[in-house]
Amino acid sequence: MKGVNVEIMGQSLVVASDAGDEWVKAVAETVDERIKDIRAGSRTVNSVNVAILAALNFADELERLRREHQDLVARLTAMNERLSAAIDS
Repeated sequence: MKGVNVEIMGQSLVVASDAGDEWVKAVAETVDERIKDIRAGSRTVNSVNVAILAALNFADELERLRREHQDLVARLTAMNERLSAAIDS
């Protein structure tokens, strides 16, 4: 696993990842952009609070996507069962 240099909130960081340099840089850029958006729409100046708000935003988005994914898998499973039943009839 090698380190990739990124910058988030004006801080240079080395991130260890097997995902590849471009992926790590893209993820870091996404985090940095989310933090900039939060700072632009908030009075919060404290870097820790901004980072926590960004983490909450990402956690919310992740949970919503997980639920959507579970719903889609359930719908596909139901459709597959109906299709299999129709073929067997």
